[in-house]
Amino acid sequence: MLFFSGSEIIKVAIQIEKNGFAFYRSLADSMEQKDVKMLFDHLANEEEKHIRSFESLYETFKDYEPDIPDKEEYYDYIQAMAGMNVFTKKEGIDEVLNKVKDKKDALDMAIRFEKESIIFFVEVKGLVRESQMDAIEELVHQEQEHLRKLFLLTRDNNR
Repeated sequence: MLFFSGSEIIKVAIQIEKNGFAFYRSLADSMEQKDVKMLFDHLANEEEKHIRSFESLYETFKDYEPDIPDKEEYYDYIQAMAGMNVFTKKEGIDEVLNKVKDKKDALDMAIRFEKESIIFFVEVKGLVRESQMDAIEELVHQEQEHLRKLFLLTRDNNR
């Protein structure tokens, strides 16, 4: 079985979080409804904290080199996995932000992106060495917490 490095996943996570920060900051700045504005501002701040956490986490993995015959294929796979999440593509975020017309659109898109992040991290969790699984599990947990907060706000606004 091919094992992927936690450090490569952390690099992708850092990029997802940086773009997530830009996404949530833009939404916070554009929303008029106080509850939604506050949540997006909170999520932007959380993404900023995650960036710092993941950068620290990267330090523990940065020297690992996967023992694989075709490194190019390995990096192509990681890139393909990352490409599934719009938070890894700046132009994707801009296109999505242009489609946000109201609070419902913003919440729906944020939920979709958090789900995509969770799917990415769950997918790669089984591809890292056992000693690195806790780090990936922490990434999943943090994204699940974002998703929970978005669902709560959506539920509260539908009452």
